[in-house]
Amino acid sequence: MTSAPAASPSLHPRLGPREFSRYEDVRAALREPALWPVAPLKPNPFKIPDQAAQQALRAQILDRFSPLRMAAWQSRMEEIEVDVPARGPVDLVADFIESWCLQAAGIVTEAPPEDWNSLVAEARMVSHAAAEPLDENLRQWATQADNVLAGYFANSTLPMPGPTFVAISRTVACLLANGWAVLLGYPEEREKLRTAPGLLPKAVEEMLRLAAIPDMVFRHASAAVTVAGAPIAADERIVLRLASANRDPAVFADPNRFDPLRRGPAHLSLGFGLHACAGSALIRMVMATATSIFLSRFGSLALRAPIEWEGGSGFRTPRRLLVG
Repeated sequence: MTSAPAASPSLHPRLGPREFSRYEDVRAALREPALWPVAPLKPNPFKIPDQAAQQALRAQILDRFSPLRMAAWQSRMEEIEVDVPARGPVDLVADFIESWCLQAAGIVTEAPPEDWNSLVAEARMVSHAAAEPLDENLRQWATQADNVLAGYFANSTLPMPGPTFVAISRTVACLLANGWAVLLGYPEEREKLRTAPGLLPKAVEEMLRLAAIPDMVFRHASAAVTVAGAPIAADERIVLRLASANRDPAVFADPNRFDPLRRGPAHLSLGFGLHACAGSALIRMVMATATSIFLSRFGSLALRAPIEWEGGSGFRTPRRLLVG
């Protein structure tokens, strides 16, 4: 077995605010109701969130992303056609992942194909800002892009249609690139997944653990609390290192190894507790569907060039994955 390339070699700068990186500490912080998501560069004139409104929105998302509706989406995604070069190496990112995820985003949000290219241009700006959250200019451009997407989807019946389009067209695309970069380092495991598709859900969880996006999230205390024995003052901002927590050797044996049969605590890539990602089931379904296609079409291929990475302190992702 060969060792997998690092899925997301984060720059991990010191950010000034207090940081939590151990698994148990990060999970405790994610479970704490007084710690709310906040953007890294926004000032802190913090008002107590409307928890009832937050939970109502969460309920809408869960209702919209019902198992029946996701099964219908999955059936359509399985039929997505992506032409790849007939000869020579294939760049999994440019030749397959980006096109496939864009079509999948169109299926879920019902955006017409003629608008996809303009919408994904805005989604890329949001993704660039997430990859480098400490860049004030990128944050401002991302805010403009969010506004454009909100305006476009103003009449959509889908809860949070703009963020959903970004999540599928860009975030999942980066997750797949990171996850497949890991899989390409494990030919024996790839072959097992090809012949035993029942292992795919566990494989997706391992890809999510090793390919956390973002690498870190920020929280703001709406009240004084104690997390993992550490007092946090009201209005204090903290940083939670998801990527580090997901590779905590005290929790995950041989933490950098891809193991589709791994047992033990769940990864934290999609959050935990009150603020866990409400679209997590959708993300898992899209990743599993795309990875099944990857295994059937490209699973026997191998990397033909070193991985080129792009991104920043928020996360990094392969610029290209050249296989043949």
